[in-house]
Parts: sequence; structure tokens; C-alpha cells
Amino acid sequence: MSSKRFRQVALSVGLAWAGWWVFFATAEAFSDRHFLGAILFFVAMFGAVAMAWKWPAAGAILFFAEALASIVMYTPMWWHRFHLGGTLLMFAWMPLPPLAAGVLLWLSRRPHGLHSAM
Repeated sequence: MSSKRFRQVALSVGLAWAGWWVFFATAEAFSDRHFLGAILFFVAMFGAVAMAWKWPAAGAILFFAEALASIVMYTPMWWHRFHLGGTLLMFAWMPLPPLAAGVLLWLSRRPHGLHSAM
């Protein structure tokens, strides 16, 4: 796969991930009438996608940081709330997409994509 394709897929994954969580935070904000969380989600998540679009290396690092932050902040709560299956599902929804986007963006920095990494 070419570097350009890696970057396109990474940005698509990041955009879908950001859109889902901003939608979720906004819906929750309307029910609680507390909009600060939704605004913070919007800035953090779409900001990461915008940064990745303009500066792929910085965007990859930011995606890695967001994935790590969500693991550190949310995993303890998931373990108390859900069984293993629920925890793995939440892991797939929250930190896995930015982690994948970060890896793809990092690979897109190489001139020949994945082939030069092997």
C-alpha cells in the first residue's frame, strides 16, 4: 500500500472516530445540559484530525497520546463496570481507532509505505 493510501485511511479512521465520540458527547450534553465536555471532545478529537491532516508526524504522535490517555483514564472504570467482553468492546471503540490511525500515519511517513518497514 502506498504512503498516500496509508495517510488517507488513517485520516478516515480518525475522522470516523472523532465524529462518533463528538456525536456521543453532544447527545449526552443535551440530556444533561452540560456542554463543556462536548466542546472539549470536539476540540481534542477534531483538533487531532486537523493536525494529522496538516502535519502527519505530529498528528500521529497526538493520536498515540489520545489513545494512551483514553487507556489510562477509562480502562479502570471499564474493568469495574463491564465483564471482559464489554471492556474489550470499549477498548475497540475508544483507544484502538486513534492507535490504528497513529500507526498508519507513522507508516505513511516512509517513502514506500509498509514495504520499507519490513
